Amino acid sequence: MAEPADHLGLSLPRLFVATDGRGPIVAPAAKHGLLVRDLDLATLLGVAEAADVTAGGPLLAVDLDSVEGLNPDAAGVRFVVRRLGIQVVVSRRLAAAARATELGALGMLRIFAFDSTGLARSLEGQPPHAQIGSVVSPGPVVGHISADDLARLPRPVVAYGLIASPELALALLRRVEAVVLSPECAAELPASLERAAG
Repeated sequence: MAEPADHLGLSLPRLFVATDGRGPIVAPAAKHGLLVRDLDLATLLGVAEAADVTAGGPLLAVDLDSVEGLNPDAAGVRFVVRRLGIQVVVSRRLAAAARATELGALGMLRIFAFDSTGLARSLEGQPPHAQIGSVVSPGPVVGHISADDLARLPRPVVAYGLIASPELALALLRRVEAVVLSPECAAELPASLERAAG
């Protein structure tokens, strides 16, 4: 099983619960993180305030490219890291992930691996950056990536999207440091699997 990641002094949780901030936010266990995505800037502000990361709330991550009203550029990264206290920034733009790292957050490059060439193109097209991790989407693809290709991905590696069951999440955690779950899947996570994942 892949070990939990400690990156730049940040202990990455094994499980993230995804939210768009529109419905009730599933409060993840203290050891889990919260990934905000597919929302507008005003909703992001509300989620960041509710999560209260500065007072020991859950580790907060943002899928920067999916925030309407916020440019995924250096200024956008600076805003979410410095102003909102978000500790993990996911983007398909290498420059945004690198900027997050420069500001003391964990930058994660999102890799779309929808077919057999997607991962190869990502590995060839993005030079590895020692301080930037990888987010593989859709998550179940991780189970089909060769050990050699998986080893080439910059760590930590997170599986993100289409993880539909706790059993699949646990299987993926044998290969990566963390997974992103929907609130529905997280709610189904039996205590025994949660202990194994944590």
